[in-house]
Amino acid sequence: MKYFNKYIYFILILFQIISCNSNKITSNYSMYKKIENYQEDENNQYDFENKIYKSSIHTVLLHPYGFELGEAILNLNKKDSLLLSFDELDSLPKNYFYTLIHCNADWTKSNLFETEYLKGFSQELIFEYTNSFNTIQNYVNYRATIPSKNMIPILSGNYLLIVFEENKKDRPILSKQIMILNEKINIEANIKRATILDKRNYQHEIDFTIKHNGYNINDPFNNLYTVIKQNNRSDNSIVNLTPVFIKKNEIIYDYEEENLFDGGNEYRFFDCSSLRYMTERIKDINISSDSNKIFLFQDKSRNFQRYSSLNKDINGKKIIRTQDGLDFYSESDYVLIYFTLPYSHKITHGELYIHGEISDYGFPDTHKLNYNEELGTYEAKIYLKQGYYNYEYVLLKNNGKTSSSFIEGSHFETINDYIIYVYHKEIGEEYDQLIGIKKISSKGLF
Repeated sequence: MKYFNKYIYFILILFQIISCNSNKITSNYSMYKKIENYQEDENNQYDFENKIYKSSIHTVLLHPYGFELGEAILNLNKKDSLLLSFDELDSLPKNYFYTLIHCNADWTKSNLFETEYLKGFSQELIFEYTNSFNTIQNYVNYRATIPSKNMIPILSGNYLLIVFEENKKDRPILSKQIMILNEKINIEANIKRATILDKRNYQHEIDFTIKHNGYNINDPFNNLYTVIKQNNRSDNSIVNLTPVFIKKNEIIYDYEEENLFDGGNEYRFFDCSSLRYMTERIKDINISSDSNKIFLFQDKSRNFQRYSSLNKDINGKKIIRTQDGLDFYSESDYVLIYFTLPYSHKITHGELYIHGEISDYGFPDTHKLNYNEELGTYEAKIYLKQGYYNYEYVLLKNNGKTSSSFIEGSHFETINDYIIYVYHKEIGEEYDQLIGIKKISSKGLF
């Protein structure tokens, strides 16, 4: 009986410890859930874009293995793979699955059945996960290799990856875009200052030629679909240009106005990979028992400033890392980052957002700045995992168009990455093949 009582006592103590930890987790998550504005989808629908649908999901990454700065692109004829990683602000792992949905070149759902573009299973369990260690914010990190041995895409084109709880396939927690290339053409591209005289000082012109020697393209005016992206952004991409000239085995896109991008400016940055010391852009670090907070120095509008090459950016990307631990997947903590931008008045023709891979190149409410009338500043606070971040201020206008030059200015000297995607729908086929990709940089051209 004595040993039985000791056993009962031990069980009660253990239950209390678990309850205390659980309360800490719940309290901590509730504090930051007030900051989040993502809503779970109640209508069993999802968008064909990079998006988070559940407020507890954070830091969604999808990139080539070993190259965190790479794009989510696979080659159909090579054995390369992507790494999917995301966190859930919780302490208990869940059974999450993922699948791939084939899309048209314009990111609408294609008419193909799963059996036509997937080999093996139609969904795959994410079985690799790690609980956070030695962090204030408790979370579970999930990882998966794409494609898996059990589910392999067999056609090129655009794919939407969705992650969902078991038996809830039509209510995903997140979605990410993937492109699978079956290279059949060569693309020659050229970046130069705008040909139009009054745009030469602030815009880039992207000319390119499709060379399809040995590959038949019968109707390039109707069966080709082209996309040009600047720094992986979708909001200002140029899509579906028609050819200017057709030669034997060459399709030429040489415009003077339709293929122009604002050069923009070099991205702003901050480094929160350590909470032990303040780096260049950090004004203050506040650490308490239940939260980490970082206050950045005030930013300034750059729309009338001269170009400066002092900022060495990574073209809007982010690198998740920590100097306070060994494994950035499970030992990087979460930090509430405070942004401030002085502005003389509230903008009435649109809203300002913190933009880049920091926002998954979208415009979620969590990254919108609010105007403080009393202080005359735009302000935002964003809950982020430790790492190195690029960002810029982008104006989302009331008419749906966007402008980074409104705050950041625009210069032809700015170093940008541009990627050209070429899709082809062959006669008799029901889907858009991705037959060519070309990545070029404006570095050293001007």
